[in-house]
Amino acid sequence: MAEKRRTSVYVDYHILDLIARTRVSDEAMLSEWKAGRSIWDLYRQEAVSLVTSVDEMELDFVIQMNRGGLCVTDTFQITDNIDTFECWEGADRSDTDHWRAIVELYDELEVTSGHDDLAGEHAHSHYCEQLARVLKEEPVDDRGRSAAFDEETAILRDCAAALHDVYDMRLWADLKHIQYGLNWKVLQSVLPGYSYSATLNGEDAALNKNLLGLLNRLVNIGKKSCPRLPMQDRHIDFVLDIVRKKYCQEEIDRSISHIAHSLRNAIDYYLTTDGELAERFAERKQNLQLALGTSIHLEILRPTELEERLKMA
Repeated sequence: MAEKRRTSVYVDYHILDLIARTRVSDEAMLSEWKAGRSIWDLYRQEAVSLVTSVDEMELDFVIQMNRGGLCVTDTFQITDNIDTFECWEGADRSDTDHWRAIVELYDELEVTSGHDDLAGEHAHSHYCEQLARVLKEEPVDDRGRSAAFDEETAILRDCAAALHDVYDMRLWADLKHIQYGLNWKVLQSVLPGYSYSATLNGEDAALNKNLLGLLNRLVNIGKKSCPRLPMQDRHIDFVLDIVRKKYCQEEIDRSISHIAHSLRNAIDYYLTTDGELAERFAERKQNLQLALGTSIHLEILRPTELEERLKMA
């Protein structure tokens, strides 16, 4: 008798981030956290299959941990990157402990096929294009976001212009090490001009950690492309454009790329904490099938919803 196929569930970074938490203070997410952990227990009992894409998850690690100030230089050595960051006196131990827990969960997952071959990359792009067309909302007035985006860019531009104040040429020529202390020193000098506290604690902590992460990237790219300081305005804009395009992707775009992997690999469920995304996918599934010219059995569910499905199976 053939062995019954296990239900396949695609997991992204946000699910790992949720399950890895030791506690959840947000009441709205508490039930999702409990359900996520229950699903993970079922996976360890081999009652369900949890999979992910190495290609997409590695980029998620880079982008998400960047927002905490950590510079992931090589996802195969991510634990070493965390250890190095933790040696800096400004590192938040609660962040590094949480990142390690996420990496441990990630190492347990099964993986789907990638899209590094030409044919696979073409197919992946096709799925992403159609998903974006169907799932993305119509353009709305995003002046508030644009203003925040412009301010963030302005802060980074000022930091880039001030790098020569803290870097000597020996340290600027060092391509192997991330100088967290020096980068933070530069950012500290710029933040007060924008009425932000120059601290990694308090209400500005998340903003400042994210800015530090982006500045780390700016410095890395700057070191490789500009052998001497100060950086010229034109080169600063060039580096900022690279940083923005790679490390400031919209969440919907990251979700779309994960969903594309789920579709290409015939996954049963895509797990998400974004209830709005799940509803939008369900509402527009027929339109997506028409766009792709194929039937779609994939469903996008929150952990609580999937837990109920698994109980009924």
